[in-house]
This record gives sequence, structure tokens and C-alpha cells, in this order.
Amino acid sequence: MANGKTEYRLAFGADIYSEAVSNLRGRIADIIERDDFGSLMILFSSAGGNTDNSLALYNFLAQLPVPVLMHGMGHIGSAAVPVFLAGSKRTCSPFARFFFHEYIWGFDGGDRTLYQINEATDRLKSDIAFARKIMQARAKLPDKYLQALDGQADPEIIEPAEAKKYGLVEDILELAKTGADGMKVAVWTA
Repeated sequence: MANGKTEYRLAFGADIYSEAVSNLRGRIADIIERDDFGSLMILFSSAGGNTDNSLALYNFLAQLPVPVLMHGMGHIGSAAVPVFLAGSKRTCSPFARFFFHEYIWGFDGGDRTLYQINEATDRLKSDIAFARKIMQARAKLPDKYLQALDGQADPEIIEPAEAKKYGLVEDILELAKTGADGMKVAVWTA
């Protein structure tokens, strides 16, 4: 063990909605306050979810006082892509994929006024713009992936080799059983 420190691997395999995001934030806060905390890696897989929660979680992860390593463990799609890009270092399994498609806005039951529909349209356009800015700042994606977010291009899947080429990940690997610098590993779930 490296100075008695632990590499925490936190498994997150949920859609990006309020409850899951709140649970993840709580687990991260618990982990980084532990006396044996050495590093944090999020084992990440998500089909996407709510764009508001996605942007909030991106900002939370990117602004933590410790580096966050993101490891793609499967399907990372839609609003989950910006969240994944919050990692200070990003890797993925050889069997991961990244999915880009048109963002959608869901309305809970009931009628909507024209004002409410326009407000939702404005918010969705803003969320798409923010997602694009994050993707442009953190990766080198060709336009067709960014255009898919608002339906200007067809849905696209990026496999690991392309993900590395475009800067979504730094490396494609299966994780070692021991942590960096010989740290012990603890696996938690969100």
C-alpha cells in the first residue's frame, strides 16, 4: 500500500436524473473526506438523462478539489457524455461506446401553454449549446457528432479507438487489480 491510502473506484451505472445524481454527489463527498482517501475513479456507464442534471453534475465533478478519473465501462450516451468529460483523466474499457443523438425534452402529464413550450424549447437549445461547448473544450470531435445533438446529423456511435483519436479518452484499458502507486482498491457503488 502507498502510505495507507486507497484508490476508491465508485461505480455509477444509472441515468442522469435527480435522485441518482444526488446519491453520486453524496458518495463522492463521503469518499473524499475519508482519512485513507488517495484517489477517486468513477466507473461510469449511463444512457443519458435530464440535461439540467447533466450540466450540474458536469460542473460538480469538474470543480471538485481533487482530480476525478473517469473510466467508461459500457454505454455512455446522450447527456452522459458531458458528464464523462468532466474527468481530469479519462479512460475506457475495450468494450465501451459513446452515443450521440438528438437531445429531447419530456413533459410530465398535462396540457402546456405556448409560453411553457417556448420556455422548454429555449432551455433545451441552451442545454445543447452548453453540451457542445463542453465537448469542444474537452475533446476534438468532428462536427457530425456535435450536430447530432440537435438533429442536424444522424445518431452516431464512437467505439474506443475513435474515442481515443478524438480525445474523449486518453487510453483504452482493463483496470489493474491494484491502484495507482500500489494503493489498495475499494469499490463502492453510488
